[in-house]
Amino acid sequence: MVKAKLYILKLFSKSFLTLFIPFYIIISLTYLLNISRLSSRMTLNMHDFFTFYSFVIPDIIFITLPLTFLAAIINLFSKLSDNNEMIALFSLGITPKNIVKMLFPLSLLFTLLLLITAIFIIPYSNQTMKNFKNKKLYESNLKILPNRLSQDFGNHHIYIEKNMQNSFKNITMFTPKEKNNFQILIADTGSVINLPNRPGYLNLNNGSIYHSHNDLLKIINYKNMKLFNRAKLYSSKVDSFKKYWLEHKRKFYYYILLSLTPLLLYIFYFSMGIYNPRYQKNFASLYILMSVIIIYVPSVIARKFEKPYITLAVIFFWLLLSLITYKLRVTKRY
Repeated sequence: MVKAKLYILKLFSKSFLTLFIPFYIIISLTYLLNISRLSSRMTLNMHDFFTFYSFVIPDIIFITLPLTFLAAIINLFSKLSDNNEMIALFSLGITPKNIVKMLFPLSLLFTLLLLITAIFIIPYSNQTMKNFKNKKLYESNLKILPNRLSQDFGNHHIYIEKNMQNSFKNITMFTPKEKNNFQILIADTGSVINLPNRPGYLNLNNGSIYHSHNDLLKIINYKNMKLFNRAKLYSSKVDSFKKYWLEHKRKFYYYILLSLTPLLLYIFYFSMGIYNPRYQKNFASLYILMSVIIIYVPSVIARKFEKPYITLAVIFFWLLLSLITYKLRVTKRY
């Protein structure tokens, strides 16, 4: 029995790694595309790009693990069935009930890992990423490039001719006002002043302001002006886990259900993986594709309606599905 258990666990680890890597890469690509879209709103270097990616790794792992675990189980036992090794195990006195008991600690371990990731790690990473994103957006609002139109500084549109080590020359700013009024600001030189945890500002020298109001034009000359950015100063606050989930109840139901899938559905996938190669065909690939419907559709429904009884109904449905499939496909035949 011990050797059979070690043999099954060894084959499971190989099957799991074979599926985990491609699943992880595919899901990572979708997140990488979302991160790349941020470059249209802010300036990102390679360090920023990988920082954003590090924040989404818990989400990628969380989405990948349930599908990979269950797919590895059905893939493992379908291969054992295809090679007649399941018949050999049964002939040695190892019953399907023994195999279910072997898989229980493994499914429990994966469930606990997913619960820890969902309840504790993901809230922290999501909030930290949001703070980092706001920081980059704020800093992008303070970064002004030369000879580029339609750059925003607060509610102003700004254009500069030269930028030499953060010192600007020949600055022009246009500010639209209500009722077709406007304001044009011109300065010979200027620079952006960034202050830690305080609003930054644009320091302007030797210029003029042309202010239009009710068909009148006012001209104001100045030697020095500090123009503060109206972009909201970013925050580095991270809420407690309890407060975070109280504000994101829909996500909570979704994450809890996905965390429970290894424990609730491993019997179902074990049952679907066993078949007689002489009379039945191997539909493991089809069942793995169906996993998306079986696992994610009920979880999305529970997230949409945000009701505890729907979450409980999904848990009951998965348990019932596992027990009925086990009885019809396994206990009646083996």
